Amino acid sequence: MAHDFNNLLMAVLGNLDLLSRHVTDDPRAARLIDGAIQGAQRGAALTQRLLAFARRQELKIEPRGLADLVRGSEDLLRRSVGDGVELSFSLPDGLPPAQVDGNQFDLALLNLAVNARDAMPGGGRLAIAVDLCEATGDEDLAAGRYLRLSVRDTGLGMDAATLEQATQPFFSTKELGKGTGLGLSMIHGLAQQLQGALRLWSRPGEGTRAELWLPVAQVEEKGAERPAPPPATARASRGVLRILFVDDDALIAMSSVDLLEDLGHHVTQAGSGEQALAVLESDAEIDLMITDFSMPRMNGGELSRHARDLRPDLPILLATGYAELPEGGMIDLPRLAKPYMQRQLEEEIARMGL
Repeated sequence: MAHDFNNLLMAVLGNLDLLSRHVTDDPRAARLIDGAIQGAQRGAALTQRLLAFARRQELKIEPRGLADLVRGSEDLLRRSVGDGVELSFSLPDGLPPAQVDGNQFDLALLNLAVNARDAMPGGGRLAIAVDLCEATGDEDLAAGRYLRLSVRDTGLGMDAATLEQATQPFFSTKELGKGTGLGLSMIHGLAQQLQGALRLWSRPGEGTRAELWLPVAQVEEKGAERPAPPPATARASRGVLRILFVDDDALIAMSSVDLLEDLGHHVTQAGSGEQALAVLESDAEIDLMITDFSMPRMNGGELSRHARDLRPDLPILLATGYAELPEGGMIDLPRLAKPYMQRQLEEEIARMGL
């Protein structure tokens, strides 16, 4: 279901993204297109939240400093909670990195801060801290060292019955239209995917404390964090690429090929794994293959293995609407999650060094 929905959003977003470049002289049309893009992106975000609760979203897990991630979000957090909330931080230096997906951590932190803000309609205090803790193997955590993100507010608090349901999907104490009821369930699912835990404490009139526990990364040496990918603009100097694009869905293929050609690349399109292999068996010069995963007769993983047999050095990017791919027989490939915008496509190609 998520794969099909992401494919539909891919066709919508890709075409809207391109269309937006042709109405720059028409403010009303540009505003309407931007609204449609935002609506489609909200649909994509909702899908990701559902996948997170089901613990089926694809994560890019790497050693990251939680204190640094929080510092990087400070301006956004202050704008999000507003002037009525006194925001404080405790972010000591020298902590080991955690195993985490940085983007999903940022989203989780923002969700916790917004929940705290909404629980303090008359204003209050919000304290955000990161520290190093030890778990002894009881409750919901395996024994070991963890980084703990703590978000504590002085808001209305929750009674025991509400607290028990807080991480259930679609449960919300907010009025209709003010929330999806997926924020805490998303964070709960993320924590479990990362072998951590989300812990909540609350009492009516005494506020709420949310703790996100994440395991310490195995590699703790200074500088272990992966360097940031080069900006997409840096790729322009590397010249035009000859790209083989493979997808059995005509709508997605059309919009994605248009996105690539708009970036200046030459694109050869294939509607199946067999067609793609025929191109690779020919004398055609190909700098990069971008392939969908879910295709009849030969999926993207099988195609990639055959492609590497024919051209061992061929860079391959797997674009997929699936949250996770089947284990076994898959070669390690960079992945681009559907739905994607042109900027994300460009950045992923740049990240591959092309």
